[in-house]
Formats: sequence, C-alpha cells, structure tokens
Amino acid sequence: MNTMKEKTETNEKSFDPKDIIPEEAEEVEPTFPPCKHLHSRYLDDKYILDISATSGTHPFIAAALSDISTDVFTLTDNELVKISQLREHKQQIVNCKFSLSNQNLLYTTSNDGTVKLWDLRDPKSAAATFKDTTLDENSQPKSLNSFDVSPCDRLLAAGTELTAGDAFILFWDVRNVKLLGGYWQSHTDDISQVQFHPTDSNKLMSGSTDGLINVYDLSEQNEDDALQECLNTEAFVDSLLWFEEENKWRISCITTENVLQLWDLDGAKPYKSITRKQIAERIQKPYTSQEDTYIVKCHTISGFLLVLCSYWKNASESVPLRSLIISNDKVLPSWAFMGNKQRIRASHANEHTNLFITGGEKGQLDVWKLDLSQINLTPI
Repeated sequence: MNTMKEKTETNEKSFDPKDIIPEEAEEVEPTFPPCKHLHSRYLDDKYILDISATSGTHPFIAAALSDISTDVFTLTDNELVKISQLREHKQQIVNCKFSLSNQNLLYTTSNDGTVKLWDLRDPKSAAATFKDTTLDENSQPKSLNSFDVSPCDRLLAAGTELTAGDAFILFWDVRNVKLLGGYWQSHTDDISQVQFHPTDSNKLMSGSTDGLINVYDLSEQNEDDALQECLNTEAFVDSLLWFEEENKWRISCITTENVLQLWDLDGAKPYKSITRKQIAERIQKPYTSQEDTYIVKCHTISGFLLVLCSYWKNASESVPLRSLIISNDKVLPSWAFMGNKQRIRASHANEHTNLFITGGEKGQLDVWKLDLSQINLTPI
C-alpha cells in the first residue's frame, strides 16, 4: 500500500507507514468486516436520544433530539431528506416510535408526563395527547421514562419515575385517548423500560432500577394476577428486548453497569451473562480498558440477536463502533461501522430491509446497510 523510504545518513526520522494510513483504515480488523454506509445527516450539535423508522423502500426516520424536538426524514435514493420538525413537548423526549399499522403516525414521549401522537400528513400540532387524567390541576405530572404500543396498535403503556413512593405503568386506549388505569405495586423504583411482546398484545414486560424484570398477562383483571414472572437482575435495568431463539421467546437485558444478561422467562438467573470486560476483549484489538467500553443497544436481525457496542479511542476523533451476534450460546463478531465520529446514544434496526440507523452526541444521523453474507460464523 505504501512505499518505505530508505534511511539516509542524516538524522532524518524513519518513516512510519501509520503516518499516512487514514484513520478509518487503522480501524479495520479481519473479524469485523466494514458495514456499508449509505448516508449521513448532521443535526446541529444536538444529541440524538432515540430513533425510530418505518419499513419499506423509502422509510420515514424519526430522531428525538436534546432540544425537545423530533426531526422526521425520508430516505430517498440513499439520502436523508428532512420533511418536518415536531415540537410540542415541554421537557426532554425519551422515546419515539412509529405506529405498526400506519406509517404516517408517530408517537413521542417525554419527561413532561405526556405521550403525543403525530400525523405526519399534518404535523403542525399533535393529533392526540395521552396523559394522566387522574391528576388535579395542582398535581405534578408523573415523569415518563419509557413507553410502547401493543402489536395490535390499540393499547399504549408507559413507565414512570418513582412518584410519592410509587412507580407506575400507565395504560391508555389508543382509539379514544382514554386512560384505562395502571399498575403501581410491582416495582419499588423508577421504571426504565416497558415493552410489549412482539406478537402478543396481552404480554408486557417492564424493567426498573429496583433490579427487577416483570412479565405481565394483561388479560387478567388485577395487577397481582397479571404478574406472571419476576426476574431479579441484581442490577439497575437499562434496556430490554424480546428475542426468539431455539423456538422460544427470551429476554435480553442491558444493565447500567454494561453487563448483558440473557434470560429464559422462567429462569431463576440468566442462562448467559456477558460482562463489560468480556465485551471489551471481543471488540477491542488490542484489548485496552473495559472502562472505555459500553453497550449501546440490542436488536434482532434476521433471527439473530445483535449487540451494538463501542469504546472510546484515546487521542482520536474516531469512536470505534462494533456489533456482536449472539447465536446458540456463542458470541460472534459481526460488523465494524467505519468512520463513526461520535458516542452513539440511539440505534434502530429494520429486520425486513437490514437497514441500520445510528445517532449520537454530535448530532449525526447515519444510515447503514447490513450484509449478512459478510459475517464469519466462527466464534471469537
């Protein structure tokens, strides 16, 4: 690639090939093939806090931003084109999600205690606002940390911070924006995650900083009967995901200590736990420090559980971004996302098109294309 200079008789410094190798090329590792990068969009130094996208050839892509707005784009000819900005929340937006039944409908939720539904055909104001209608005018709204919409698109659930000694899961009927009620006895601290089962609208899981993952059957009449499973992670729960493996549904949990736990629904403990140090050893070549390593998020891609990871690289603008695939109890290398320049805060995967979207602390929205034929299914 480069031609070495001969050393002269003078004191001229010997030539180092790394002096002219581009920084991105220095990242290349044989076990992590580079993922194809389609397009970038810079969003003015705003943190990107969450990302959602629709399916299809030209998807809508929504990015929840640190300035309490949500930007919406279309992906046309591999280029991100901004179509609207949604701005009505009063505090930080924590989640955004497109409707499963109508790609023109987008939900956003905020620490201001509301979930808003937007119709992108008329985005000037929210089409509906879901809030706790049991509060009187002097009550402080319950801050929302997470929300999800059922696969039937009729039930909305949101988890709150601890409020007056209780942490709530609130439920609304999407069709008439009516608060149906809530659960408040199953967690004892902030509820960090709520997520419906991908195919069963009556099954919901929640995670909390009390260390518990709870699984509910919403067809039951009360909270005590609804609580089916209680899994004790012995850590703060940061992120949860349903995934299917070996013909059964399982749960992945990322803790705030950057440990990945994999659970069977009836497990007394995780059937697999991957520590921060183990992840650092797999994604860093050479391995330097586990303190620099973090897990961004878990996704499902073509039947695999994909774990997006990163680490800080000293004295460099580059922030290496890697992914691992968990399959049949093996941890396998997958892609290197070359040229990433920011700490990633949010990501989204489309199982049908293999599009992958990332966003982070420098306000850059990146679109990638995953190619499963690149993956070497040999364990690290």
